Amino acid sequence: MIRINLAPTKKKKRRSRSSAPAGDSAPSSATAAQAWVLGMLLGWIAIGGVCYWLQGMEEDAADQLRRQAVAKNKEADKISKEIDEEGLKRREEQVKQMELAEKKLNAKRRTPVFVMYELSSMLTDAAAGGGVDKDEEKYRAGIAADPQSAINEKWDPTGLWINGIEQNGPTLAIEGQARDAADLSEFTRRLRASARFGDATSPDFEREGSPRDDDEARYLNWSLSVQVRRWK
Repeated sequence: MIRINLAPTKKKKRRSRSSAPAGDSAPSSATAAQAWVLGMLLGWIAIGGVCYWLQGMEEDAADQLRRQAVAKNKEADKISKEIDEEGLKRREEQVKQMELAEKKLNAKRRTPVFVMYELSSMLTDAAAGGGVDKDEEKYRAGIAADPQSAINEKWDPTGLWINGIEQNGPTLAIEGQARDAADLSEFTRRLRASARFGDATSPDFEREGSPRDDDEARYLNWSLSVQVRRWK
């Protein structure tokens, strides 16, 4: 029996010779992906290197700034100390000048009122309230060294008088007249025993008048210097 297929038959499509085989496309895609990953990796490595280099430069700059700051601080401390020393020296000079000015002012303010009163009391009779404001310790020491330095409480002070007093700092230069050397010696002993006076020089004196004159017509011109211990 002969069978005849009357159904239309499908023609097979011919593949184009120009199209690439299906098996060649996969390796190309993998290679491109690997190249991209490698490029990204190299890029990140490059960026990391640049960042590390920049960070190193920043740290070096920071270290340099710190060193400069330390040097500036040391220099500032040195300058500050020098300024303080100069300031101290200036203050010391100012204090010295103020002390000197105060001494000069005190010297000008000194008034010999109490000293004059003491001299007046020495030349006043004890019966009238006169006498010496003695420094007892100095007086006893003077007597122990020289018994002749004891004061004569019955001395008549009318035999001596003062003609002039000149002040030179703490020193008084006194000059006057006296009937005789005994009166001058008594006045000198009183000066040395007084609490207001210190060292007194031995008096210089010379006799005035003619040898033909009686004792009342002859007298001594004398002068001495004495230190003032207390002005008030």
